[in-house]
Amino acid sequence: MIACVSSGSSSLQARRGCKCRNVLRSALLSAVIAMNGWSVGQTSANAQATNPPAPPPDNVQVNPTVDKYFLKNKQNEPALAQNPRNPLNLVVGANDSYAEPECTDATPSKCSLSLTTSISGFYTSFDGGRTWSFGGLIDLSGFGDYAYGDPSLAFDRQGNAYYATLAFPDKSPPGASPSDLFVARSTDGGQTFTFVTKASGDSQGIFDDKDSIAVGPDPGNPSQDNIYVAWTKLSGGGSHPNQILFARSTDGGATWAKPLQLSPADTTVTTFRTGAAVKVGPDGTVYVIWLNTKGAPGIFMTTSRDGGKTFLPPGQIITVAPVNDDGLPLSGASFRQTGRLFPSLSIGPDGTLYVVWCSHTNNHADVWATRSTDGGITWSTPVHAGHLDNQSAFFASVSADPRNKDKVNVIFQAMDDVSSGTKPGAGIVHYDSFFTQSTDGGATFGVAQRISTMRSDPDGSSLNGLQQQFLGDYITAVSDSQGSRVFAVWTDARNASPCAAVDAYRAALAAGVSATAPDVITQCSKAFGNTDIYFSGVNY
Repeated sequence: MIACVSSGSSSLQARRGCKCRNVLRSALLSAVIAMNGWSVGQTSANAQATNPPAPPPDNVQVNPTVDKYFLKNKQNEPALAQNPRNPLNLVVGANDSYAEPECTDATPSKCSLSLTTSISGFYTSFDGGRTWSFGGLIDLSGFGDYAYGDPSLAFDRQGNAYYATLAFPDKSPPGASPSDLFVARSTDGGQTFTFVTKASGDSQGIFDDKDSIAVGPDPGNPSQDNIYVAWTKLSGGGSHPNQILFARSTDGGATWAKPLQLSPADTTVTTFRTGAAVKVGPDGTVYVIWLNTKGAPGIFMTTSRDGGKTFLPPGQIITVAPVNDDGLPLSGASFRQTGRLFPSLSIGPDGTLYVVWCSHTNNHADVWATRSTDGGITWSTPVHAGHLDNQSAFFASVSADPRNKDKVNVIFQAMDDVSSGTKPGAGIVHYDSFFTQSTDGGATFGVAQRISTMRSDPDGSSLNGLQQQFLGDYITAVSDSQGSRVFAVWTDARNASPCAAVDAYRAALAAGVSATAPDVITQCSKAFGNTDIYFSGVNY
Protein backbone atom coordinates (compact mmCIF):
# COMPACT_ATOMS: atom_id res chain seq x y z
CA MET A 1 0.00 0.00 0.00
CA ILE A 2 1.31 3.44 -0.91
CA ALA A 3 0.20 6.31 1.28
CA CYS A 4 -0.77 9.67 -0.17
CA VAL A 5 0.62 12.80 1.43
CA SER A 6 -0.70 16.32 1.34
CA SER A 7 2.66 18.09 1.13
CA GLY A 8 6.41 17.61 0.95
CA SER A 9 6.55 15.36 -2.13
CA SER A 10 8.68 16.44 -5.10
CA SER A 11 7.38 15.77 -8.60
CA LEU A 12 9.28 13.40 -10.87
CA GLN A 13 7.99 15.15 -13.98
CA ALA A 14 8.54 18.63 -15.35
CA ARG A 15 4.79 19.18 -15.23
CA ARG A 16 3.42 18.72 -11.79
CA GLY A 17 0.27 16.70 -11.27
CA CYS A 18 -1.40 15.08 -8.33
CA LYS A 19 1.09 14.67 -5.53
CA CYS A 20 -0.28 11.23 -4.73
CA ARG A 21 0.38 10.09 -8.30
CA ASN A 22 3.90 11.46 -8.06
CA VAL A 23 4.57 9.50 -4.88
CA LEU A 24 3.29 6.40 -6.67
CA ARG A 25 5.54 7.06 -9.67
CA SER A 26 8.53 7.57 -7.38
CA ALA A 27 7.86 4.34 -5.52
CA LEU A 28 7.38 2.35 -8.71
CA LEU A 29 10.52 3.84 -10.24
CA SER A 30 12.55 2.93 -7.16
CA ALA A 31 11.18 -0.60 -7.28
CA VAL A 32 12.05 -1.01 -10.95
CA ILE A 33 15.56 0.34 -10.41
CA ALA A 34 16.11 -1.96 -7.44
CA MET A 35 14.88 -4.96 -9.46
CA ASN A 36 17.41 -4.14 -12.14
CA GLY A 37 20.33 -4.26 -9.74
CA TRP A 38 21.05 -0.57 -9.21
CA SER A 39 22.06 -1.06 -5.62
CA VAL A 40 25.20 -1.78 -3.66
CA GLY A 41 23.48 -2.18 -0.32
CA GLN A 42 24.64 -0.67 2.97
CA THR A 43 28.13 0.76 3.20
CA SER A 44 28.65 1.19 6.92
CA ALA A 45 31.63 -0.58 8.43
CA ASN A 46 29.36 -2.73 10.62
CA ALA A 47 27.20 -3.83 7.69
CA GLN A 48 30.25 -4.79 5.66
CA ALA A 49 31.55 -6.92 8.50
CA THR A 50 28.45 -9.14 8.51
CA ASN A 51 27.18 -9.09 4.92
CA PRO A 52 28.94 -10.20 1.73
CA PRO A 53 29.65 -7.45 -0.82
CA ALA A 54 26.68 -6.74 -3.06
CA PRO A 55 27.18 -7.10 -6.82
CA PRO A 56 28.10 -3.94 -8.71
CA PRO A 57 25.12 -1.94 -10.04
CA ASP A 58 24.37 -1.75 -13.74
CA ASN A 59 26.86 0.21 -15.85
CA VAL A 60 25.66 2.19 -18.87
CA GLN A 61 27.88 3.53 -21.64
CA VAL A 62 26.99 7.20 -22.09
CA ASN A 63 28.70 8.03 -25.39
CA PRO A 64 28.00 6.27 -28.69
CA THR A 65 30.52 3.64 -29.77
CA VAL A 66 32.91 5.04 -32.38
CA ASP A 67 34.18 2.35 -34.78
CA LYS A 68 37.23 4.35 -35.82
CA TYR A 69 40.93 4.35 -35.08
CA PHE A 70 42.47 6.44 -32.32
CA LEU A 71 42.02 9.26 -31.58
CA LYS A 72 38.44 9.52 -32.83
CA ASN A 73 37.43 6.84 -30.30
CA LYS A 74 38.52 8.72 -27.16
CA GLN A 75 36.26 10.24 -24.46
CA ASN A 76 37.27 11.35 -20.95
CA GLU A 77 36.77 13.87 -18.10
CA PRO A 78 33.00 13.54 -17.57
CA ALA A 79 30.88 16.13 -15.76
CA LEU A 80 27.30 15.48 -14.61
CA ALA A 81 24.26 17.49 -13.49
CA GLN A 82 20.64 16.70 -12.54
CA ASN A 83 17.65 18.86 -13.45
CA PRO A 84 15.86 20.02 -10.26
CA ARG A 85 12.61 20.44 -12.22
CA ASN A 86 12.76 16.88 -13.59
CA PRO A 87 14.98 14.56 -11.54
CA LEU A 88 14.95 11.93 -14.31
CA ASN A 89 16.71 14.42 -16.60
CA LEU A 90 20.50 14.08 -16.39
CA VAL A 91 23.14 15.78 -18.52
CA VAL A 92 26.74 14.66 -19.02
CA GLY A 93 29.55 16.67 -20.58
CA ALA A 94 32.85 15.10 -21.65
CA ASN A 95 35.88 15.56 -23.84
CA ASP A 96 34.82 13.73 -27.01
CA SER A 97 37.25 13.39 -29.93
CA TYR A 98 34.90 11.71 -32.40
CA ALA A 99 35.04 14.71 -34.78
CA GLU A 100 38.85 14.87 -34.81
CA PRO A 101 40.56 14.15 -38.15
CA GLU A 102 41.19 10.47 -38.73
CA CYS A 103 44.70 9.09 -38.89
CA THR A 104 45.35 8.44 -42.58
CA ASP A 105 47.13 5.65 -44.40
CA ALA A 106 49.62 8.22 -45.66
CA THR A 107 50.51 9.45 -42.16
CA PRO A 108 49.12 6.83 -39.73
CA SER A 109 51.45 7.90 -36.93
CA LYS A 110 50.27 11.52 -37.12
CA CYS A 111 47.35 11.37 -34.72
CA SER A 112 47.86 14.68 -32.98
CA LEU A 113 44.82 16.61 -31.82
CA SER A 114 43.52 19.25 -34.21
CA LEU A 115 43.26 22.76 -32.78
CA THR A 116 40.38 23.58 -35.11
CA THR A 117 37.85 20.95 -34.00
CA SER A 118 35.58 21.20 -30.95
CA ILE A 119 35.74 18.33 -28.47
CA SER A 120 33.24 19.44 -25.76
CA GLY A 121 30.49 16.84 -26.10
CA PHE A 122 27.14 16.58 -24.30
CA TYR A 123 24.70 13.73 -23.66
CA THR A 124 21.22 13.65 -22.13
CA SER A 125 19.02 11.15 -20.34
CA PHE A 126 15.33 11.50 -19.47
CA ASP A 127 14.96 8.17 -17.69
CA GLY A 128 17.37 8.55 -14.79
CA GLY A 129 20.42 7.41 -16.74
CA ARG A 130 19.19 4.12 -18.17
CA THR A 131 19.52 5.42 -21.74
CA TRP A 132 21.48 8.31 -23.23
CA SER A 133 21.32 10.47 -26.36
CA PHE A 134 24.31 12.24 -27.88
CA GLY A 135 23.59 15.93 -28.50
CA GLY A 136 26.79 16.83 -30.33
CA LEU A 137 29.58 19.30 -29.55
CA ILE A 138 29.41 22.81 -28.08
CA ASP A 139 29.53 25.19 -31.06
CA LEU A 140 31.62 28.34 -30.60
CA SER A 141 32.05 29.11 -34.30
CA GLY A 142 30.16 32.37 -33.87
CA PHE A 143 33.01 33.57 -31.68
CA GLY A 144 35.76 32.21 -33.88
CA ASP A 145 36.64 29.66 -31.19
CA TYR A 146 36.57 25.90 -30.75
CA ALA A 147 35.26 24.32 -27.53
CA TYR A 148 38.17 22.42 -26.09
CA GLY A 149 37.03 20.46 -23.12
CA ASP A 150 37.33 20.45 -19.34
CA PRO A 151 33.51 20.42 -19.12
CA SER A 152 31.66 21.49 -15.98
CA LEU A 153 27.85 21.45 -15.63
CA ALA A 154 25.15 22.95 -13.41
CA PHE A 155 21.38 23.59 -13.48
CA ASP A 156 19.50 26.59 -12.13
CA ARG A 157 16.22 26.21 -10.25
CA GLN A 158 14.22 26.91 -13.42
CA GLY A 159 15.68 23.86 -15.17
CA ASN A 160 18.17 25.67 -17.40
CA ALA A 161 21.47 23.81 -17.84
CA TYR A 162 24.84 25.57 -18.03
CA TYR A 163 27.96 24.07 -19.62
CA ALA A 164 31.38 25.64 -18.95
CA THR A 165 34.17 24.79 -21.40
CA LEU A 166 37.65 25.91 -22.32
CA ALA A 167 38.27 27.12 -25.87
CA PHE A 168 40.91 27.65 -28.53
CA PRO A 169 40.66 30.78 -30.67
CA ASP A 170 40.24 30.07 -34.37
CA LYS A 171 43.48 31.77 -35.33
CA SER A 172 45.73 30.26 -32.67
CA PRO A 173 49.32 29.78 -33.78
CA PRO A 174 50.59 26.19 -33.90
CA GLY A 175 51.04 24.79 -30.43
CA ALA A 176 48.87 27.45 -28.81
CA SER A 177 46.88 26.73 -25.66
CA PRO A 178 43.26 27.38 -24.62
CA SER A 179 42.84 31.06 -23.90
CA ASP A 180 39.12 31.50 -23.26
CA LEU A 181 36.35 30.20 -21.02
CA PHE A 182 32.80 30.02 -22.39
CA VAL A 183 29.45 29.12 -20.83
CA ALA A 184 26.65 27.64 -22.94
CA ARG A 185 23.00 27.50 -21.82
CA SER A 186 20.31 24.92 -22.57
CA THR A 187 16.59 25.45 -22.04
CA ASP A 188 15.53 21.95 -23.14
CA GLY A 189 17.15 19.71 -20.55
CA GLY A 190 20.55 19.61 -22.23
CA GLN A 191 19.39 18.41 -25.64
CA THR A 192 20.78 21.56 -27.25
CA PHE A 193 23.10 24.34 -26.09
CA THR A 194 22.38 27.28 -28.37
CA PHE A 195 23.02 30.34 -26.20
CA VAL A 196 26.74 30.89 -25.55
CA THR A 197 28.70 33.70 -23.88
CA LYS A 198 32.34 34.30 -23.04
CA ALA A 199 32.92 34.36 -19.28
CA SER A 200 36.68 34.86 -19.06
CA GLY A 201 36.82 38.45 -20.29
CA ASP A 202 39.82 39.65 -22.27
CA SER A 203 42.40 36.92 -22.89
CA GLN A 204 45.47 38.17 -21.05
CA GLY A 205 47.14 34.83 -20.39
CA ILE A 206 48.29 31.99 -22.58
CA PHE A 207 46.36 29.21 -20.91
CA ASP A 208 43.04 28.76 -19.10
CA ASP A 209 42.59 25.44 -17.33
CA LYS A 210 40.39 23.34 -15.05
CA ASP A 211 37.19 25.36 -14.94
CA SER A 212 34.29 24.82 -12.55
CA ILE A 213 30.72 26.15 -12.63
CA ALA A 214 28.02 26.47 -9.96
CA VAL A 215 24.57 28.04 -9.73
CA GLY A 216 22.89 29.22 -6.55
CA PRO A 217 20.70 31.85 -4.87
CA ASP A 218 21.81 35.45 -4.67
CA PRO A 219 22.06 36.20 -0.92
CA GLY A 220 20.56 39.65 -1.49
CA ASN A 221 17.71 38.30 -3.62
CA PRO A 222 17.15 34.62 -2.74
CA SER A 223 14.61 34.11 -5.54
CA GLN A 224 17.29 34.88 -8.14
CA ASP A 225 19.97 32.40 -9.20
CA ASN A 226 23.48 33.60 -9.98
CA ILE A 227 26.01 31.70 -12.09
CA TYR A 228 29.60 31.42 -10.95
CA VAL A 229 32.74 30.09 -12.67
CA ALA A 230 36.27 29.63 -11.35
CA TRP A 231 39.36 28.56 -13.26
CA THR A 232 43.16 28.72 -13.48
CA LYS A 233 44.86 31.39 -15.57
CA LEU A 234 48.50 30.86 -16.52
CA SER A 235 50.26 34.09 -17.36
CA GLY A 236 53.24 32.61 -19.14
CA GLY A 237 55.99 34.69 -17.57
CA GLY A 238 58.43 33.27 -15.05
CA SER A 239 57.63 36.10 -12.64
CA HIS A 240 53.87 35.74 -13.10
CA PRO A 241 52.71 32.28 -11.95
CA ASN A 242 49.22 31.00 -12.48
CA GLN A 243 46.27 32.39 -10.55
CA ILE A 244 42.74 31.32 -9.61
CA LEU A 245 40.17 33.56 -11.30
CA PHE A 246 36.43 33.93 -10.77
CA ALA A 247 33.54 35.47 -12.70
CA ARG A 248 29.80 35.78 -12.07
CA SER A 249 26.63 36.37 -14.03
CA THR A 250 23.37 37.66 -12.55
CA ASP A 251 21.29 37.46 -15.75
CA GLY A 252 21.34 33.81 -16.75
CA GLY A 253 24.73 33.98 -18.41
CA ALA A 254 23.85 36.82 -20.79
CA THR A 255 26.64 38.99 -19.39
CA TRP A 256 29.57 38.42 -17.06
CA ALA A 257 31.29 40.67 -14.55
CA LYS A 258 34.99 41.35 -14.94
CA PRO A 259 36.97 38.37 -13.57
CA LEU A 260 38.35 38.62 -10.05
CA GLN A 261 41.68 37.18 -8.95
CA LEU A 262 41.03 35.08 -5.85
CA SER A 263 44.51 33.74 -5.09
CA PRO A 264 47.22 35.96 -3.60
CA ALA A 265 49.48 37.86 -5.99
CA ASP A 266 53.00 36.46 -6.37
CA THR A 267 56.19 37.77 -7.91
CA THR A 268 58.02 34.43 -8.01
CA VAL A 269 57.04 30.97 -9.17
CA THR A 270 56.80 29.44 -5.72
CA THR A 271 53.25 28.28 -6.26
CA PHE A 272 51.36 26.22 -8.77
CA ARG A 273 47.62 26.66 -8.33
CA THR A 274 45.08 24.53 -10.15
CA GLY A 275 41.98 22.38 -9.65
CA ALA A 276 39.56 25.17 -8.73
CA ALA A 277 36.07 24.10 -7.60
CA VAL A 278 33.16 26.45 -6.86
CA LYS A 279 29.96 25.67 -4.91
CA VAL A 280 27.08 27.69 -3.43
CA GLY A 281 25.71 27.14 0.07
CA PRO A 282 22.00 27.11 1.00
CA ASP A 283 22.28 30.75 2.15
CA GLY A 284 23.96 31.90 -1.07
CA THR A 285 27.52 31.94 0.28
CA VAL A 286 30.00 31.21 -2.52
CA TYR A 287 32.92 28.89 -1.76
CA VAL A 288 35.95 28.41 -4.02
CA ILE A 289 38.71 25.91 -3.27
CA TRP A 290 41.90 25.11 -5.16
CA LEU A 291 45.12 23.13 -4.97
CA ASN A 292 48.61 24.54 -4.52
CA THR A 293 51.36 22.02 -5.32
CA LYS A 294 54.49 24.08 -4.60
CA GLY A 295 55.98 25.80 -1.59
CA ALA A 296 53.56 24.71 1.14
CA PRO A 297 51.37 22.19 -0.75
CA GLY A 298 47.78 22.25 0.32
CA ILE A 299 44.12 22.90 -0.43
CA PHE A 300 42.98 26.49 0.04
CA MET A 301 39.61 28.26 0.10
CA THR A 302 38.06 31.69 -0.08
CA THR A 303 34.44 32.77 0.40
CA SER A 304 31.99 35.44 -0.70
CA ARG A 305 28.86 36.44 1.19
CA ASP A 306 27.65 39.08 -1.27
CA GLY A 307 26.95 36.96 -4.34
CA GLY A 308 30.50 36.91 -5.68
CA LYS A 309 31.04 40.67 -5.66
CA THR A 310 33.89 40.45 -3.16
CA PHE A 311 35.91 37.69 -1.48
CA LEU A 312 38.17 37.37 1.52
CA PRO A 313 41.32 39.48 1.24
CA PRO A 314 44.47 37.51 0.30
CA GLY A 315 45.74 37.59 3.86
CA GLN A 316 42.65 35.70 5.03
CA ILE A 317 42.77 32.81 2.55
CA ILE A 318 41.76 29.66 4.45
CA THR A 319 43.91 26.52 4.56
CA VAL A 320 41.53 23.57 4.24
CA ALA A 321 44.18 20.86 4.57
CA PRO A 322 47.86 20.30 3.83
CA VAL A 323 48.55 17.92 0.95
CA ASN A 324 51.10 15.18 1.62
CA ASP A 325 51.98 13.74 -1.76
CA ASP A 326 55.31 12.53 -3.11
CA GLY A 327 54.40 13.70 -6.61
CA LEU A 328 55.28 10.37 -8.21
CA PRO A 329 53.07 8.46 -10.65
CA LEU A 330 51.56 5.22 -9.44
CA SER A 331 53.82 2.30 -10.31
CA GLY A 332 52.79 0.19 -13.29
CA ALA A 333 51.05 3.02 -15.16
CA SER A 334 52.02 6.17 -17.04
CA PHE A 335 48.76 8.13 -17.23
CA ARG A 336 48.82 11.68 -15.89
CA GLN A 337 47.83 11.65 -12.25
CA THR A 338 47.97 15.31 -11.24
CA GLY A 339 44.18 15.16 -10.99
CA ARG A 340 44.38 12.80 -8.03
CA LEU A 341 45.20 15.84 -5.92
CA PHE A 342 42.37 17.99 -7.30
CA PRO A 343 40.00 18.75 -4.42
CA SER A 344 36.30 17.99 -4.77
CA LEU A 345 33.82 20.11 -2.78
CA SER A 346 30.22 19.49 -1.76
CA ILE A 347 27.81 21.19 0.64
CA GLY A 348 25.20 19.39 2.73
CA PRO A 349 21.62 20.58 3.29
CA ASP A 350 22.66 22.02 6.67
CA GLY A 351 25.56 23.97 5.15
CA THR A 352 28.32 21.57 6.20
CA LEU A 353 31.25 21.65 3.77
CA TYR A 354 32.97 18.47 2.58
CA VAL A 355 36.25 18.21 0.67
CA VAL A 356 37.93 15.05 -0.66
CA TRP A 357 41.17 14.44 -2.56
CA CYS A 358 43.69 11.65 -3.18
CA SER A 359 47.23 11.62 -1.81
CA HIS A 360 50.13 9.30 -2.70
CA THR A 361 52.89 8.29 -0.29
CA ASN A 362 55.05 5.16 0.06
CA ASN A 363 53.80 3.72 -3.24
CA HIS A 364 50.14 3.79 -2.16
CA ALA A 365 47.38 6.38 -2.58
CA ASP A 366 44.20 6.89 -0.55
CA VAL A 367 41.14 9.13 -0.62
CA TRP A 368 41.09 11.66 2.21
CA ALA A 369 38.15 13.69 3.49
CA THR A 370 37.65 16.69 5.76
CA ARG A 371 34.60 18.71 6.79
CA SER A 372 33.72 22.13 8.17
CA THR A 373 30.60 22.96 10.16
CA ASP A 374 31.33 26.69 10.53
CA GLY A 375 31.43 27.89 6.95
CA GLY A 376 35.04 26.90 6.33
CA ILE A 377 36.62 28.73 9.26
CA THR A 378 37.87 25.48 10.81
CA TRP A 379 38.29 21.99 9.34
CA SER A 380 38.31 18.52 10.85
CA THR A 381 41.36 16.28 10.90
CA PRO A 382 41.37 14.44 7.53
CA VAL A 383 40.15 10.83 7.56
CA HIS A 384 40.36 7.99 5.07
CA ALA A 385 37.36 7.74 2.75
CA GLY A 386 37.22 4.25 1.33
CA HIS A 387 40.72 2.88 1.98
CA LEU A 388 41.68 -0.17 -0.11
CA ASP A 389 44.53 -2.43 0.97
CA ASN A 390 45.75 -3.47 -2.48
CA GLN A 391 44.63 -0.65 -4.77
CA SER A 392 45.63 3.01 -4.95
CA ALA A 393 43.07 5.77 -5.50
CA PHE A 394 43.65 8.40 -8.16
CA PHE A 395 40.45 10.42 -8.90
CA ALA A 396 37.70 11.23 -6.36
CA SER A 397 34.42 13.18 -6.24
CA VAL A 398 32.20 13.95 -3.24
CA SER A 399 28.47 14.70 -3.17
CA ALA A 400 26.43 15.21 0.00
CA ASP A 401 22.93 13.74 0.15
CA PRO A 402 20.59 16.76 -0.30
CA ARG A 403 17.92 15.24 1.95
CA ASN A 404 19.95 13.63 4.72
CA LYS A 405 22.61 15.73 6.44
CA ASP A 406 24.34 12.63 7.81
CA LYS A 407 25.02 10.94 4.46
CA VAL A 408 27.97 11.90 2.29
CA ASN A 409 28.77 10.00 -0.91
CA VAL A 410 32.18 9.58 -2.52
CA ILE A 411 33.03 8.06 -5.89
CA PHE A 412 36.64 7.27 -6.73
CA GLN A 413 38.84 5.17 -8.99
CA ALA A 414 41.66 2.90 -7.86
CA MET A 415 44.41 0.90 -9.55
CA ASP A 416 46.23 -2.28 -8.52
CA ASP A 417 49.24 -1.77 -6.27
CA VAL A 418 52.46 -3.24 -7.72
CA SER A 419 56.09 -3.08 -6.65
CA SER A 420 57.70 0.34 -6.74
CA GLY A 421 59.39 0.98 -10.06
CA THR A 422 57.24 -1.46 -12.04
CA LYS A 423 57.16 -0.31 -15.66
CA PRO A 424 53.81 0.25 -17.42
CA GLY A 425 52.59 -2.12 -20.09
CA ALA A 426 49.73 -4.32 -21.22
CA GLY A 427 48.10 -6.23 -18.35
CA ILE A 428 50.46 -4.86 -15.71
CA VAL A 429 47.70 -3.18 -13.70
CA HIS A 430 43.94 -2.69 -13.94
CA TYR A 431 41.63 -0.15 -12.34
CA ASP A 432 38.05 -0.01 -11.04
CA SER A 433 35.51 2.57 -9.90
CA PHE A 434 34.24 2.57 -6.31
CA PHE A 435 31.57 4.04 -4.04
CA THR A 436 31.85 4.73 -0.33
CA GLN A 437 29.57 6.57 2.07
CA SER A 438 29.61 8.30 5.42
CA THR A 439 26.49 7.93 7.54
CA ASP A 440 27.71 10.21 10.33
CA GLY A 441 28.19 13.49 8.50
CA GLY A 442 31.70 12.81 7.24
CA ALA A 443 33.27 11.73 10.54
CA THR A 444 33.93 8.21 9.20
CA PHE A 445 33.39 6.35 5.93
CA GLY A 446 32.30 2.79 5.26
CA VAL A 447 34.01 0.05 3.28
CA ALA A 448 34.36 0.87 -0.41
CA GLN A 449 32.16 -1.03 -2.87
CA ARG A 450 33.18 -1.62 -6.48
CA ILE A 451 30.62 -0.15 -8.92
CA SER A 452 32.33 -0.87 -12.25
CA THR A 453 31.19 -4.23 -13.58
CA MET A 454 34.36 -4.80 -15.63
CA ARG A 455 37.99 -3.93 -14.95
CA SER A 456 39.97 -1.56 -17.17
CA ASP A 457 43.57 -1.74 -18.37
CA PRO A 458 44.95 1.82 -18.53
CA ASP A 459 47.48 0.67 -21.12
CA GLY A 460 44.70 0.72 -23.71
CA SER A 461 44.37 4.49 -23.24
CA SER A 462 46.59 7.14 -24.78
CA LEU A 463 47.66 10.74 -24.95
CA ASN A 464 47.14 12.30 -28.35
CA GLY A 465 50.80 11.88 -29.30
CA LEU A 466 50.92 8.26 -28.05
CA GLN A 467 53.70 8.97 -25.53
CA GLN A 468 51.72 7.95 -22.43
CA GLN A 469 48.46 6.50 -21.21
CA PHE A 470 45.68 9.02 -20.53
CA LEU A 471 42.46 8.89 -18.48
CA GLY A 472 41.76 12.61 -18.11
CA ASP A 473 41.91 14.42 -14.77
CA TYR A 474 38.58 13.87 -13.00
CA ILE A 475 35.29 12.00 -12.59
CA THR A 476 31.97 13.21 -11.12
CA ALA A 477 29.46 12.18 -8.47
CA VAL A 478 26.00 13.78 -8.03
CA SER A 479 23.62 12.75 -5.25
CA ASP A 480 20.04 12.29 -6.43
CA SER A 481 17.81 15.20 -5.40
CA GLN A 482 15.20 12.59 -4.43
CA GLY A 483 17.62 11.04 -1.91
CA SER A 484 18.96 7.52 -1.33
CA ARG A 485 20.96 7.33 -4.56
CA VAL A 486 24.14 8.75 -6.06
CA PHE A 487 24.89 9.05 -9.77
CA ALA A 488 28.45 8.47 -10.97
CA VAL A 489 30.24 9.02 -14.28
CA TRP A 490 33.83 8.02 -15.00
CA THR A 491 36.36 7.35 -17.76
CA ASP A 492 36.36 3.63 -18.53
CA ALA A 493 38.80 1.55 -20.61
CA ARG A 494 36.96 -1.79 -20.64
CA ASN A 495 36.53 -1.49 -24.42
CA ALA A 496 40.13 -0.42 -25.04
CA SER A 497 43.01 -2.68 -26.07
CA PRO A 498 46.75 -2.07 -25.66
CA CYS A 499 48.95 -1.89 -28.74
CA ALA A 500 52.33 -3.65 -28.63
CA ALA A 501 53.90 -1.18 -31.05
CA VAL A 502 52.79 1.75 -28.90
CA ASP A 503 54.08 0.03 -25.75
CA ALA A 504 57.49 -0.38 -27.39
CA TYR A 505 57.47 3.28 -28.41
CA ARG A 506 56.57 4.42 -24.89
CA ALA A 507 59.25 2.20 -23.34
CA ALA A 508 61.89 3.68 -25.64
CA LEU A 509 60.89 7.23 -24.76
CA ALA A 510 60.92 6.43 -21.04
CA ALA A 511 64.44 5.04 -21.42
CA GLY A 512 65.61 8.18 -23.18
CA VAL A 513 66.01 6.43 -26.52
CA SER A 514 65.02 8.21 -29.72
CA ALA A 515 62.05 6.46 -31.34
CA THR A 516 59.53 6.95 -34.13
CA ALA A 517 55.82 6.80 -33.34
CA PRO A 518 54.19 3.62 -34.67
CA ASP A 519 51.60 3.46 -37.44
CA VAL A 520 48.35 3.31 -35.50
CA ILE A 521 46.28 2.10 -38.44
CA THR A 522 48.60 -0.69 -39.54
CA GLN A 523 50.01 -1.73 -36.15
CA CYS A 524 47.12 -1.25 -33.70
CA SER A 525 43.51 -2.36 -33.53
CA LYS A 526 40.57 0.03 -33.57
CA ALA A 527 40.14 -0.70 -29.87
CA PHE A 528 43.44 0.99 -29.03
CA GLY A 529 42.78 4.26 -27.20
CA ASN A 530 39.04 3.57 -27.00
CA THR A 531 38.14 5.07 -23.62
CA ASP A 532 34.44 5.70 -22.94
CA ILE A 533 32.22 7.47 -20.42
CA TYR A 534 30.30 5.10 -18.15
CA PHE A 535 27.41 5.85 -15.78
CA SER A 536 25.91 4.11 -12.79
CA GLY A 537 23.08 4.92 -10.40
CA VAL A 538 23.98 3.56 -6.97
CA ASN A 539 21.20 3.02 -4.45
CA TYR A 540 21.88 3.04 -0.71
